Amino acid sequence: MDKALGYLGLAARAGKLRVGAEDCRKELVRRRAGKLLAASDAAANTLEQAREMCRGREEMLLRTHYTKMDIAHAIGRGTPVALALICDEGLAKAFAAAAESDREQEERV
Repeated sequence: MDKALGYLGLAARAGKLRVGAEDCRKELVRRRAGKLLAASDAAANTLEQAREMCRGREEMLLRTHYTKMDIAHAIGRGTPVALALICDEGLAKAFAAAAESDREQEERV
């Protein structure tokens, strides 16, 4: 598991992660911090829902290079996860930086 997925698991264990469109939407109504993650293999409809949830704050949405199952395994779920919201700003920034670094390393190989 790479570093970014480790941060995702940490967010889940800390109770700072919401999973699924409905839970993410409810949390985004209550707070304006964090990062909404979309899996690389998320359906077009799911991506449109994510864009709508983040309208006016597009920097919150991060289309990851991780699949739904990569995200699920990182947080200890057996079912695919297309959308996840990291609610802690520090963990969200750490995830985004690590995901970018991990992606750059993959591209160099």
